[in-house]
Amino acid sequence: MRRSRAFQTFKRKYVWVFFVAPAVVVLLGIVIFPLIFSLSLSLHEWNIIRAGGWNWTGLDNYAMILFMDPYFRTALKVTFLYLAGTVPVQFALGLAVALILYRITRKIIGFLRTSLVFPSIMTPIVVGIIWRLMYNPDMGMLNYFLKLLGLPPVNWTGSPLSALPSVMMADIWEWTPFMALILLAGLQALPKEPYEAAIVDGASAGQVLRYITLPLLSPVMIVAILIRLMDSFKTFDLIFVLTGGGPGMSTEILNYYTYRYGFKFFHMGYASALSWLLVVTVTVIALILIKTMRSRGIYAAGG
Repeated sequence: MRRSRAFQTFKRKYVWVFFVAPAVVVLLGIVIFPLIFSLSLSLHEWNIIRAGGWNWTGLDNYAMILFMDPYFRTALKVTFLYLAGTVPVQFALGLAVALILYRITRKIIGFLRTSLVFPSIMTPIVVGIIWRLMYNPDMGMLNYFLKLLGLPPVNWTGSPLSALPSVMMADIWEWTPFMALILLAGLQALPKEPYEAAIVDGASAGQVLRYITLPLLSPVMIVAILIRLMDSFKTFDLIFVLTGGGPGMSTEILNYYTYRYGFKFFHMGYASALSWLLVVTVTVIALILIKTMRSRGIYAAGG
């Protein structure tokens, strides 16, 4: 009897362990272990096509990247140019689309919302192939329209001046609907009382947007921007299909630069150090953005 009670007590207190354990094992296997392994690897020199195994280098890989590698600085500059040219545009266009859809009747909005999902659910490889066909200098749709207008054709992905904007355009097309859907969901969850009070007070549409909608929507905006910011740092497929990082290094962001060192030059230790610097960069930017946006949101809501 005592054993039965003890077993029942144990089951009530610790049965959750059996449900959580599989998820913990998976987390350890696909997240924690690779992180620890890559951190250890970043402190070694290891070329997978050469004999000799791992050679301890300490922080030499990090020092070489930060102080002796000019290509890293170029990739970092391209990365920030890419972020500056995609995330703000996606946010602005997404907010505009969300505000427009918010005022459309429910019957139409269901169809439009479904239509908006399509670019985001397509794999980046497919998106890259579609835009590569449109960018084709000889048979692409964009140059066809330029020809109709009497303008000369453009080598969209073959010129250092146009390659990065061309990749940005494809990224904006793919992810603006995703941003719009997040912001639209946030708009639909906002309380109605502040808007009713604003109408009674005679506030204009611009004042309602500035002093009510944007402050109330700021938490959702933070989440949307952070998601796209972190995802943009991971961009690989689109660049791989459209430009391969070229011409030169004009479209080689940090993520692609890391791939090139790891899987083309086979310097796994150096590539692991690059990946950890990328993680640190994303984390710092995310923390700064959260702190800045939160303080502004609190100020706006309090004012």
